[in-house]
Amino acid sequence: MGIRTTTFVLVGLGLLSGCQTTPADLEAAGGVQKIHSIRLDQALTIPAGYATVRLQAGRTVAMNAVQEFDPYCIFELNTVRAAPQKVAPGTFEVTSVQQRIQDFAGMPVMPTAGIMSSIFGDGGPSQIYYVTEFRLKSTTDPRVRSLSCESNQVGLPAPSQHFLTDAEMDQAVGRYFSFDRSR
Repeated sequence: MGIRTTTFVLVGLGLLSGCQTTPADLEAAGGVQKIHSIRLDQALTIPAGYATVRLQAGRTVAMNAVQEFDPYCIFELNTVRAAPQKVAPGTFEVTSVQQRIQDFAGMPVMPTAGIMSSIFGDGGPSQIYYVTEFRLKSTTDPRVRSLSCESNQVGLPAPSQHFLTDAEMDQAVGRYFSFDRSR
């Protein structure tokens, strides 16, 4: 096999393996299986017309201002409202954790995607997101849905691509959220 074919096969296997995450894989991927609850330590406001707010480097950022190659998290509610939605501090139970790899072939090519285009040829993925999604349940706020932490890792060699570590997630949410890793 040539280098293009070998790289394609390795990346393809990596993408498929993200869909079949076992508890042991989750433990190895930063201990997310050990997170049983997530605490919102500071009130958050979801902008009008949205159900999500993005956090990066410990602050809220507009959807179109996220630096996708750096770790960031998306806090999501079940509802979209015409007015801003304030979410009060509280503790949310983690009901499930899913890790998945999302790629987007055919989207506009980012500057670092040239590496991938040279490997895959035309039509290769221009974005590869490693996503860890925490489904949340709140006894005090039924609007709360999830917290997903991710980054676009298309420019990294396949062996270096990874789900965000505990430290990367902590850095993304800053003082807004705390992950309960006590159990």
